[in-house]
Amino acid sequence: MLHMPKITMSEADEWAIHKEASDVIFASTHALSKEPTYHDKLNNHERVVEYAESLAAELCVARYFGLDFDINAAKGKRMADVGKGIEVRWTSYVNGSLIVYPNDRESDIAVLVVGKSPDYLIAGWIPVSFARRARFKNPRQDSWWIDQASLNPISNLAKSSYAATAI
Repeated sequence: MLHMPKITMSEADEWAIHKEASDVIFASTHALSKEPTYHDKLNNHERVVEYAESLAAELCVARYFGLDFDINAAKGKRMADVGKGIEVRWTSYVNGSLIVYPNDRESDIAVLVVGKSPDYLIAGWIPVSFARRARFKNPRQDSWWIDQASLNPISNLAKSSYAATAI
């Protein structure tokens, strides 16, 4: 297994993220996005946890690259989660896959973060355009599932040709 940088959230980070996630879910009367998901049946408590973990994953990637990150800034699908073009995906499963959806921006870099608060690992990255290959297509839903062995190490992103447009 490749070296995956570990990022640990402080208790203050955890509480701020949880509050923001609770506020967003409370204000939302519909799903956070219209993208196809395998978890449409989450209750409000589960939605808060999932959103909080996703925000924490975004904060991990921003901190890894030394970028500013505002957990209160709603980005939606029109803007990158982090930097100029980084789309962050999170899963609690340490061996989980990075999932790309049809509405992800073609020019973005997708980064997978795994783990559970307060400890996360940055598993790797792949250009969204490359992730949309037939070999990654999920036959059960309109998405592409990229296993961690197919990801580039996060340490390579800053040195890659994608750095200028993503970070």
